[in-house]
Amino acid sequence: MSDSRFDSNTDTILFFGDPNLGGDGFRLFSGFFPNAKQLIWKKGTGKTALRKELRSRSWLFTISFYNDFIFSYDDFDFLGLPLNIHPALPVLRGVGYDHVPLIENHGAHGATLHFMNRSSRLEVDIENDVDSGRIIRVRKRTLSPEATYGDLRLLNQHVALDMLAGVCKQMLVWGCAETARRELCAEAETNGLVWSGRYISSSTLGKMLEDLYMFDPGHRVFVEKPRLVCPVGD
Repeated sequence: MSDSRFDSNTDTILFFGDPNLGGDGFRLFSGFFPNAKQLIWKKGTGKTALRKELRSRSWLFTISFYNDFIFSYDDFDFLGLPLNIHPALPVLRGVGYDHVPLIENHGAHGATLHFMNRSSRLEVDIENDVDSGRIIRVRKRTLSPEATYGDLRLLNQHVALDMLAGVCKQMLVWGCAETARRELCAEAETNGLVWSGRYISSSTLGKMLEDLYMFDPGHRVFVEKPRLVCPVGD
């Protein structure tokens, strides 16, 4: 059995992100794990080259962060301990985390840390397999009824980055993939958190926005400028 121990110098740790927040996420992540590998996938682009890199070695653990990449059945042979930070509360699976809370007037937003599930079949069932792994923890924040799309996008990014920092600190303290798995499983067993049965696809979100625009084109979900949150650097 291979050694599952790691420290800040370990290079068999994978960060998987997207162009929107992956750079910020990896800068934070590499402060804890400077030799970690970074992979970034832009939604809608090819996956072949990325999968080749992903499968180039066996990782001790993988943190998928703020991205829409769907890992295949065979990818899980390489991911090690597979964790995902989803930029929404468990009530919102799939996409639309920067839109649906505004459309439906949710009183809270947040982020969810969960195990990624390997599908039971070679063909991934998107609506049942994605955002379905055991929930480890959530970070929940109050959402103002005055928040715009621009506000919620920044708020979701902030809470996701905050969650990422907390996970990194814990992983270094544990220093072993099996210890991390055991501790995270124990947390998941005791929190009682479950996912919503509803999955929001890109097409579903598009229809929601289209219908809303017909009746209320000035709705806050169409306002890209933040009213309440200052962008980083301002």
